[in-house]
Amino acid sequence: MRRFERRSPQVRLRRRACWSCSLPPRRRGTAGTAAKAGKDPAPAWATRRRWTRLLASPCRSARSQRRRTETARRRRPMERSGAARRSGSITTRPETSSPRRRRTPADCPGGAGVPFRRGRHAAPCGVRTSLSFAVAMRPKTLRRVRHGVDLSSVDRRRGADMKRAAFCLFLLLTPGWAAVAQEAASTAPVDLGEIRGAAADPDAIDDLPNPPELRSSDGTLDVTLTARPSWIRVAGKRFRSNVYNGLYIPPTLVLNRGDTLRLKLNNEIGPADIEMKKSFRTNLHYHGTDVSPKTPGDNVFLKVKAGTSFDYVVPFPEDHPEGLHWYHPHAHGVVDRQILSGMSGMLIVDGYIEAHYPELSDLRRRVMVFKDIVLPGETQTTRTLNGYSDAPIKARPQEWQVWQVGNLGADSFFKIALEGHEFWTIERDGNVLTKPERQNWLFLAPGARATVAVRAGDAGSYKLKSLKVDTGPTGLPSPAVGLGTFVVAGEPTPESGIGDRLRQPAAMKRTIVPRPLDFKNLPITRERVFEFSDAADFSKFYINGQTFDPNVVNTTTRVGDVEKWTLRNLAGELHVFHLHQTSFLVLEEGVGKQPDATGLRDVITMPYALDGKPGEVSIIIPFTNPVMVGQFVYHCHIVGHEDAGMMQSIRVLPQRTAAEDAWRMFGKLLGSDEPPPWWPERAKSAARLPEADELAAALRGEICTTPDPDDEREEQASLWVSGKGPTPPEPTTIVAR
Repeated sequence: MRRFERRSPQVRLRRRACWSCSLPPRRRGTAGTAAKAGKDPAPAWATRRRWTRLLASPCRSARSQRRRTETARRRRPMERSGAARRSGSITTRPETSSPRRRRTPADCPGGAGVPFRRGRHAAPCGVRTSLSFAVAMRPKTLRRVRHGVDLSSVDRRRGADMKRAAFCLFLLLTPGWAAVAQEAASTAPVDLGEIRGAAADPDAIDDLPNPPELRSSDGTLDVTLTARPSWIRVAGKRFRSNVYNGLYIPPTLVLNRGDTLRLKLNNEIGPADIEMKKSFRTNLHYHGTDVSPKTPGDNVFLKVKAGTSFDYVVPFPEDHPEGLHWYHPHAHGVVDRQILSGMSGMLIVDGYIEAHYPELSDLRRRVMVFKDIVLPGETQTTRTLNGYSDAPIKARPQEWQVWQVGNLGADSFFKIALEGHEFWTIERDGNVLTKPERQNWLFLAPGARATVAVRAGDAGSYKLKSLKVDTGPTGLPSPAVGLGTFVVAGEPTPESGIGDRLRQPAAMKRTIVPRPLDFKNLPITRERVFEFSDAADFSKFYINGQTFDPNVVNTTTRVGDVEKWTLRNLAGELHVFHLHQTSFLVLEEGVGKQPDATGLRDVITMPYALDGKPGEVSIIIPFTNPVMVGQFVYHCHIVGHEDAGMMQSIRVLPQRTAAEDAWRMFGKLLGSDEPPPWWPERAKSAARLPEADELAAALRGEICTTPDPDDEREEQASLWVSGKGPTPPEPTTIVAR
């Protein structure tokens, strides 16, 4: 190596220069000596034979740099030649703030590097030596050269060597960078959202996959859900969104009657491409389940603030209705954004197909989650199926399949139709039908679910669509859109007789809980009317002229009561009514339209007002299950309306005692249905009501420690509970007995 350097001093000139900062050569006079001898100083990359030596050669030491800088200041710099100006191939050295200051990695204009060698030949700037192409790309920044190189006079032989060397360098570096990128990709954490995401091209997947599934074992289902920003792909677009466990379609939770769900919710919500409004607080609601609204169960007044966790314990009773349910956030004011981000998943209380439709138990089952989302950079809503905008759904000719479908979105309606096929509905909103329904399309309001049987036709491709929905003069448009392609191919399936079976009632229908007959035979204890309306600018939405106030209990009832509610829609758009903790029986829907075979729902669409006449729906609500004692809500399940105020609180008190019933009969003469506060039995009943303390604790934020500036009303409620604030008006306070 030393012999080679003595023969070619100009090689050493370039060899010991940093490609990024173009530091001067190690020794003085090398370029000048070559010029006096009448030789053209050639760059190292045109004369060297071993490229690895060039790439591995360091810059000169800091001591040599200072010595060279002091000497160069006394030397007259070389003038830049005209050919060098035209070619822009002059190597310059950057200005230094001080000739005696030791250069650090931060001083290198090419960026800080990592020193790879210690000692005499350590690079002062910490950057490995390479070719100085950067200065040639910016000729305007060049100044007079101290040791420049004019490539215009390089002979042909050296030019050919340079071309061959550049080509070899390209071959060496390109595979290396590819290998590094491949290794980085293999060691990076797997983005599950990418696996469960969507692609605009249906050929990206062979068949529509089911969401991941978590099943209970030994009567318990332990789950951890972490809400945090993650990279996902939906409808072919990749972006960051707050989702559960990195999945746009999170796991399906499957339990049986009598099981207990133990769910740990970690709130790591943060900034993402779909922005959150107001705050990052959250919680969970188990939509459609008949479970306790008390902590640590399905308490929607509870807040899990950013950076905290909460452990839910939700026991499912032995007589819990079997069917489809779902889970989603329910922190008032931020529900819409969180569900639009993808924070919702399916929950199934299993066993209903085997018990009531055993002929369908061995069929292929598909869990199909319909969602809506406004993709980043877009203004229109995109509707998806399992995160895909157009995915293939495969079947063999004449094959029967069971589809468990649900609208787990925020604001959109789905009117599902399969070209050339029909649906046999066996379950709606977590309630098994006593007799299947044959339908050409399936209407799913936000929050609605259904289990249907589908028989594939002849070989071919059939479009799965959402048909146009008339949402009213002031409602958001809901145009027809394609969701997937039903691809029928392969060997036909033998005849199984399932079609004849579906024309008959469900097996063991007497064991279906609850049944419509159970509700129709109960006496109505009270009738109520609720009116749903919008503000003129659609900034607020009202129930009976009021927006939601967490301090107020709008409705109070007792276990054992059966009430008839008339829901009136005064707005020019559809509204969707939902009541927590129980299903209800639909009596009338619109004018002259009869309900389905059972009429049991937990969401129902209210027709919009037309020609000054409000749309109406009448329902019967049985408050007969003691598990619902506590406080919960009813609201419009177009969650944008809910966040804007269309929600109210209801409290269910324990069942009356015999003494209270006696007072109720006597109190009618006095014009009072409820005993006075001093009535002993009422005091005992109030003592059995711990949910007031639980609600107060939730409002005080004792579960979390992070202050929330957006909860002004809840702060007022906590002050009142602690005796430090004004008392809300009676009888609608949060602790009214």
